[in-house]
Amino acid sequence: MNQYTFEIQKPVVQTKFGQLRGVTYGDVNIFMGIPYARAKRFHMPEEPQAWTGIKNAYTYGPITPQMLPPNPPPYYRGLHMLQKQGEDCQNLNIWAPKTLNGEKKPVFVWMHGGGYFAGNALEEYSFDGFNLAHYGDVIFVSINHRLNILGHLNLADYGEEFSNSVNVGIADLVAALKWIHENIAAFGGDPENVTLCGHSGGGGKVQCMYQLEEAAPYFQRGIVLSGALKGSLEMSDHDSRQIAKSILEELGITRETIEKIYEVPYEELVAAYRKAAPKLREAGVNCNWSPVPNDYFPGFPGTVGFAPGSADKPIIYGSTLGEFANVPLDTDEKMAMTEEEKLRFLRERFGSQADHLIDLFRKAYPTHDILDLAYMDSMVRIPTAATALEHAKNNKDNTYVFLAAYCAPENGWIPLWHGGEVCYIFMNEDKVFVLNEPVYGQKLANIFSTLVLNFTKYGDPNNKYLPKWEPMSAVHHHTMIIDRECICKEGHDEELVTLFDQTSPKISFNFI
Repeated sequence: MNQYTFEIQKPVVQTKFGQLRGVTYGDVNIFMGIPYARAKRFHMPEEPQAWTGIKNAYTYGPITPQMLPPNPPPYYRGLHMLQKQGEDCQNLNIWAPKTLNGEKKPVFVWMHGGGYFAGNALEEYSFDGFNLAHYGDVIFVSINHRLNILGHLNLADYGEEFSNSVNVGIADLVAALKWIHENIAAFGGDPENVTLCGHSGGGGKVQCMYQLEEAAPYFQRGIVLSGALKGSLEMSDHDSRQIAKSILEELGITRETIEKIYEVPYEELVAAYRKAAPKLREAGVNCNWSPVPNDYFPGFPGTVGFAPGSADKPIIYGSTLGEFANVPLDTDEKMAMTEEEKLRFLRERFGSQADHLIDLFRKAYPTHDILDLAYMDSMVRIPTAATALEHAKNNKDNTYVFLAAYCAPENGWIPLWHGGEVCYIFMNEDKVFVLNEPVYGQKLANIFSTLVLNFTKYGDPNNKYLPKWEPMSAVHHHTMIIDRECICKEGHDEELVTLFDQTSPKISFNFI
């Protein structure tokens, strides 16, 4: 039975825009669905409307409408398919431990994944902020914002008012950070000690904040978890304009009648996109939603380098050994394979380079089953290492890189997959049963949560559960390998990852 109960006396705080009433669970005050901005469709966010009296913040606010089809890929069947959706989605949630004597606690800001098209602030049960706030003694904030066609439709060709419509999704995040900076002290938080953290698309959003000049005053450091993706997940200005043109043609809207765009139901916008997308893809247009470089957003740091305003801020880059592994073996097949059968499988998969890859893998990961080679990732790992190295050029010794190489008891023990580490960071491993392994589930929760908490509080992830973690530099490519036994190594598998990338089957993403 849970040891905590909700208190009858409810906490009330005064914000810049009015009073909020939350709930108290154990020693944590919780406020949900707080409006941090408002916006006209496809326009930049503005401050929220002030209110009189006390606004109840008992329930989660609406999330951005989801473009996912009725039968999305299994890894996107999350809670966001069940929550209330609406275009007034600029809201955030706060878990705030009770404070004594006016102390100000560090602030941890979570930016959710799902690319730039799906997801929300409570995307999975394991993303709840209570445990990290309670045990870690930090203020936990999670953010909802505009996504997909509402956050990244490039209407710049249709009027000056739409000059940045392609980036209003990340502009919402800046508005949220501004709200946090101006109001978090009322919840016991320190506005001058704010750490951003995001996974996958959320990690990309953290990188976007490093690039935006107006975001720079509102945070001190960042954590990018499997978020340094490049290539097919980044839209170009040309492609984004082509998408908008095709959608508007499907809707019968021209520059002269662009005002009609405000009245088109969201479902019709999506239907027009789905009708236009196949032809666009055939013509080579990238139809995956994302921020686009323009006068507001200079581009992702892995492509254009880090913007001067935040280039010196500490950062952690992390990825997993497995990420998006696509191996056609079920548990029984894998567990029944002999060593010779595993080698034969790898040789069929990797061809003439298989034996060289096997030798490199055994050298880099001597405690792993040789079949783990098939589950390796390079799609995330290569841009992660490259972007971290770009950050290390600041010569501040504040670039940290980790690789989660732990094998989990799923599908016959496979390397940790995309997002597998997040439940450990939030101390919610008990909510993901396949990762709540006896002994090691708790051990990994201690490792991941403590490295994140120490970084959030002090800017340094080193802690008692890890060996000495050296930062990456332009010369020394240190990586903390988080496994059953952790070790910090320098360039331990660079040749392996490069060769793997050249020989392994490629994965492409067209979610919608």
